Formats: sequence, structure tokens, C-alpha cells
Amino acid sequence: MKNNWMLLAGVVAISTATYSDKSSAGEFSISVGGFLSTANTQIGVYSPDLSQEFKLDLEDDLNLKNQELLPYLHAEYEFNDKHSVFIDWRRLHRNSTVQGISKPFKIEIEGETYQAQVGARITSTLNIDVARVGYAYTFFEDDDWELDATAGVHVMAIEVGFGGEIGYQTDNDGNILGIGNPVFTDVTAPLPNFGLIGSYQINDDWSVTSHAQFFYIKYQEIRGLLIDTALGFEYSINDDLSLTGAYSYYEVGIDYGGDLADLDVSFQFYGPMLTLNYVF
Repeated sequence: MKNNWMLLAGVVAISTATYSDKSSAGEFSISVGGFLSTANTQIGVYSPDLSQEFKLDLEDDLNLKNQELLPYLHAEYEFNDKHSVFIDWRRLHRNSTVQGISKPFKIEIEGETYQAQVGARITSTLNIDVARVGYAYTFFEDDDWELDATAGVHVMAIEVGFGGEIGYQTDNDGNILGIGNPVFTDVTAPLPNFGLIGSYQINDDWSVTSHAQFFYIKYQEIRGLLIDTALGFEYSINDDLSLTGAYSYYEVGIDYGGDLADLDVSFQFYGPMLTLNYVF
């Protein structure tokens, strides 16, 4: 996972940010802001005797927060009036402690089997970072309208941890060894995406901006879904600085099957979003 983020950091060095005002060549721009996220996260687990598979809801069953204000960063470099590259990043890191779980479960993490009994005190960690690297091509532009086609890749890094009174199964006889420190695993899941970006210039100061991206894949034991949409208004403070307010909906789902359990992560970011945009 570290190598993937180092690669993305390298792309940032030649990349940029806002979706509109592409009139000059060789421009860098950057947008920073935040938005309200609502998360729904599930992980496939088994009953202690392995007779039943079910979904463990990390928000309802393990008390992770389902709403949070998240940071957002978008950067872009425009080669000319037609071509640009961009990168953006979202971050959702959460921790929780449950004093007594109501659903016993067994889960396999990196080839090791772990088990939690009813009433156990469980600490949980779920860290999700999503970065998008892409290319945009302006295929239509006049005095008021601009339409871009985009293609790129979302990279989702997931870190899942369980600790506290969760047991480590040492043999096939069911002997359990308690552990005090969290057990972590991480998955890096790349998802291609395709979409459209549009803007309409109302007057010299105001414009309407929107974008929509979608991708779905099902291959062997991997299933992935991506939906990314937004609609809002941009206000130009001056030639270099602008402010954008939008309603954003962002959903990612990853289902990666395994022998005993799978990682089924689905979460949504939606609500008002505010960004400050600067052109260098």
C-alpha cells in the first residue's frame, strides 16, 4: 500500500484542480475543502462453528461513526485548452470500542483465524483512503458551455483492525489464545472510471458545474462499483481564486471473496461540499 501512495504522490507533483475555466494553457490549479460523509461498511464473517456466513456491520455492530466531516484535495495540470491531468483524494479514518458485542463471529485475516465471543470487548479500526488519477479531454466548448470526457483510476486503500478480547485460533481443536493488540490487514483495490464534466457560465462571476463518473466490474472473486456525481455553483472571487459549493454523492463498493470470509466494503459520501480553488 505504501508504494501505491508514493506513486500517487509523484503524480501530484505534475498534477492539479478545478473542473472549469480551462481557457489558458500550462496552468496549475488546486482545490481544498471538505464534505460530510455517511458510511455504511460491512465485512463478511462466519458463525463460530462456520455453519453460517453473515455480514458484520461495522457501524451498527461495532459502533464506528457513520457520519463525519472529511477533507478533500483536488489538483490539476492543463497542458492546453483540450488536455489536462488531475488527481484528487478523500480520507475516512475511524476507531471505536464496544464493551460487549452481541454477535459472535469468526474471521480469517491474512491466513490466520480469529474469533470473538458474545460479550467480548472489541476495538475496531477502519481506515479508508481513496485517490483518483485521471485524464480529461475537452470535446465541446463555446462562450458559455464546456464539456469534458474523463478516464482514470480510483485507488482505494483499506486498513481493517480488530483487537481487545478477540481470540487467535491456534489449532483445529478450537483452542483460542487471547490477544491485546489490534490485528491489521490492508487491501489496495484499483477501479477504472469513465465520466463527464460540464460547466455553464452564467455571467462573469457565476457558473454552474457538474460531473458524473461510473464504473462496475465483476471478475472472478472481485466485484467493484463506483459512482461519483456532483452539482453546484462556482463563484469567481478574482481571476485566480474561486469558491465552489456543491451537493456531492460518492459511493464505492468492493467485494473481494476469500476461503472463509470476504471483504465486503461499501460506503457513501454525500451531502454539501465546499472547496476553495486557486490557479497558479
